[in-house]
Amino acid sequence: MMKRTLSAALICMMAASVMGGCGDGAQETKAPETQAEPQTSAQETAESETETEAESEKKESGDTYGCQLYGTVTDAGQVVSEMVIDFGDSKKVTNVENDTFTVHATASVKEFLEGTDLESYGDYDIDRKIVKTETDGQKVILYFDQSEGATLAYTSGSRNYPADLTYTIIQNKPVTLTAADGTMLEEEYTAEYTCDNTVEDEETAKFESVLVDGGINYQFYNAGEGADKLVIWFHGNGEGDLLESRNNVAQILGNRGGVAWASDEFQEILGKAHVMAFQAPDTWYYAQRDGLLEKAADEIKEVVEKYKVDPGKVLVAGCSAGGYMTSRMLIAHPELFAAAVINCPAYDVASDRGGETPTDEELKAIKDSGVPVWLVQGETDSVVATEECSKRLFAILTEGQEVTETAVKQEMEQDSDFTTYETADGKYKLSLYETTEDDKLRFAEDYDRDGEMTEVLYSNHWSWIYTLKNNPQAADGTHIVDWAAGFVNK
Repeated sequence: MMKRTLSAALICMMAASVMGGCGDGAQETKAPETQAEPQTSAQETAESETETEAESEKKESGDTYGCQLYGTVTDAGQVVSEMVIDFGDSKKVTNVENDTFTVHATASVKEFLEGTDLESYGDYDIDRKIVKTETDGQKVILYFDQSEGATLAYTSGSRNYPADLTYTIIQNKPVTLTAADGTMLEEEYTAEYTCDNTVEDEETAKFESVLVDGGINYQFYNAGEGADKLVIWFHGNGEGDLLESRNNVAQILGNRGGVAWASDEFQEILGKAHVMAFQAPDTWYYAQRDGLLEKAADEIKEVVEKYKVDPGKVLVAGCSAGGYMTSRMLIAHPELFAAAVINCPAYDVASDRGGETPTDEELKAIKDSGVPVWLVQGETDSVVATEECSKRLFAILTEGQEVTETAVKQEMEQDSDFTTYETADGKYKLSLYETTEDDKLRFAEDYDRDGEMTEVLYSNHWSWIYTLKNNPQAADGTHIVDWAAGFVNK
């Protein structure tokens, strides 16, 4: 298979459009009513023209500074979390507060969807909430509320797609500008600002985009010299490709499914592991129809060989439709994997969405393969039924064995408590999270960045958030990523 590669940072830059201006090109103009004009002297006319020229000259000579956007992949997906204004070398900026600047942001996929019947539910046109402002020499850092400012827009095609972003900055109050040695330059200084609307993200920048002709595109994190392990991540349905765009980036932006495995925390637990985050050409439900199982297996083998991965040290994880794909891979190619982490596998809806709901015999093949499995789901799940998905597989895996249960109360009171069920040998586990009466899961978040955790309610389907925080826990205190690492760190 032929491949070509692009960095994840470049893909993000491609996703963000650079607008030529801020005005509305369709703005309507109206001819003024005709009025009798008072007579003015030649001197008054000359003075007026001089003042106009001076004002124009002053405006044209105003300084303009560039601004850079920075992204963070939150539990709900990537957002623009900071903006840095750089006033240039040998300058120092002070006297900056949260209301010194207004930052207006728009996000749209209108251009991408033009000519289709699809709609975007994620476009926005807002003033960003600035929750903190810092100065660092020549730079001003604006911190935004992370509950808004998404870089992906969800569409009626049930996919997240990178939005065209446009950020504009207005200075409301003057700042103080000094030279590096403290010499006063301007006590009350105002300027203009531009932003090229690209987003830098240190976590996604760790990945390289690999486009595979005739195969499945993926993002790859190279753990470096000496790494002999590999983690495979299969995303949920919302991060699949849309309209054959080959964006190959939604799977590491839609949630922390890709970047968490490359985080310092997970890498320390795993002892350095490469990460391979596939993007479905459309949906994982077409795994059998479109030969995706064989394609994924072939590409995994290629990476194992190229990066000298120990074939016995490959982990696989997936959520929702990706949990379905993970299960299908375990049925078709169990020899590839040392252990599996499966979140809310979408078995019950597969047949309605172009796939094939696994039979009991097929799920029993996972048990016969001997691959250890830890399942995670909400006690109730409004998208894929817990009883027909994770609980069904767990019952087949543990048939005839004694199963113990352990109730776990969370350290953070805003998080949902859970119960873990497991076999005596620790090979099979199931963690079920408590859901609210309104069918939600509870999460402790600090989106307003004030240092205090706030309860945020998300769909009872989003249990993968806990997995990607290494939260599910066994009776002996072992957490899910540590458990998985135990099968590749021997």
